[in-house]
Amino acid sequence: MISVMQAQNAITTTITKGKEVTLSISESLGCVLAENLICPIDLPPFHQSGVDGYAFRYEDYKNDNPITIIGESSAGKSFSGEIGAMQAVRIFTGAEVPVGADTIVMQEKVTVAADILQINDEQIVSGANVRPQGSHIKKHDSALTRGKVINAGTISFLASMGFACVKVYAKPRVSIIITGDELQQPGESLSAGQVYESNSVCLCAALQSMGITDVNVLYAADEESATRASFLQAVTDADFVLFTGGISVGDYDFVGKVLIEENVKKVFYKVKQRPGKPLFFGERDGVYIFGLPGNPASVLTCFYEYVYPALRMNMGDMAPFLQSITLPVSEHINTAKGLTFFLKAYTDYRTAFPLDGQPSYMMRSFAYANCLIVVPENTERINAGEMVEVHLLPHP
Repeated sequence: MISVMQAQNAITTTITKGKEVTLSISESLGCVLAENLICPIDLPPFHQSGVDGYAFRYEDYKNDNPITIIGESSAGKSFSGEIGAMQAVRIFTGAEVPVGADTIVMQEKVTVAADILQINDEQIVSGANVRPQGSHIKKHDSALTRGKVINAGTISFLASMGFACVKVYAKPRVSIIITGDELQQPGESLSAGQVYESNSVCLCAALQSMGITDVNVLYAADEESATRASFLQAVTDADFVLFTGGISVGDYDFVGKVLIEENVKKVFYKVKQRPGKPLFFGERDGVYIFGLPGNPASVLTCFYEYVYPALRMNMGDMAPFLQSITLPVSEHINTAKGLTFFLKAYTDYRTAFPLDGQPSYMMRSFAYANCLIVVPENTERINAGEMVEVHLLPHP
């Protein structure tokens, strides 16, 4: 067995970035930018009003002569003339500042009568309420760099610069192979010895939360031939293959044997951790293969600690692992020395609370968890109030 750190290091040195594709910005949410972008325009592209009010020349502000309103500038419909001495233009938020004007007074701080403007703002300064051209970003400036994870704010920024499409790393295709003759689909009646199959829907949901939707689910009977057939089908059109179950050493565990015989290069097998010790990771012809345990809590723990960062790395993310913070734990923890323990937990971001129901077959605690407490392999006891490493689970 290898340590958790060794297993995670093996993933970071094995996984490579996926292919680059061009997507519309509306399709790019959650993707990682695969190019450096230069801003093609000044933003704003013109001197722009930041308020509803009146645009005028500041030098006319304290002149005793009246300021005459000669027109209007609204968003998308600019004033076509030029402001001269003792002249002003009604202007609205986002509209282009007329030529000749350099200052805008808010409409709440003026008096208007018969197109004569009286400014009642003693605090106004030259350039007030004007967004200068290029004050956000200038043409030819660096806008975004390769490796940026695209979120809603990124998409808004891209759109504001006029980008309709961007080059990103493709989201991987994933095949899931579920093994186990005892498994029955939810909604069907259970026969003697059967349990409901939940790993496929769990993994599909976790993948969907990452924006990965090209997912194929296969089911393999507990037979070597069925396991092999499912693998050969899965590996032909996937970037990642995830087995659940069948990776241990039982009489009906055929995954390991099939992977060896089908020339999968083993990167590691078995990690000093709990849950999820019988974890396999390998590669064949650019396809990455994970052999996950069968117990549901082990599957999801291994997904978040190993598969999730592997997928994120393949998608170009330069910070692929779960976000890690340090918090005091609410109660003492006793564990067996020699294994890293991933405890399902809840946090209010001030304290970490271990949840009841930690065995690998129990998913109720995962239903309430928003983090994992990491207990190092050489630790036997953590006292209440001590600081612990906490891995934050991704939001849906």
